Amino acid sequence: MTDDPAPTLKLVLAWSPRRNLCNIVADRLAALAAADDIRPLGDDAHVVYTALSADEVRDALRDGLTADEGLLVAEFEAWSGYGQSLDATWLLARGH
Repeated sequence: MTDDPAPTLKLVLAWSPRRNLCNIVADRLAALAAADDIRPLGDDAHVVYTALSADEVRDALRDGLTADEGLLVAEFEAWSGYGQSLDATWLLARGH
């Protein structure tokens, strides 16, 4: 039996009034999780499947941001999606 937490989906939102953070966040997420466990959702958001807590993900990402930029990491148990551009197969494999 293990005490390691099970991975869950986290939504990562990062925004800046002056620059695009998509690549910065993507590069930092790549250091936290396998490439197959990360999906971008537009320019400001990613979904990551990891056993790290929301605050651990936040702490790992915030060093790349300045004081006028924002970061939100949300862990969720329920979700719903729509659209062909959403990788539903990937999400279903990591959901309920």
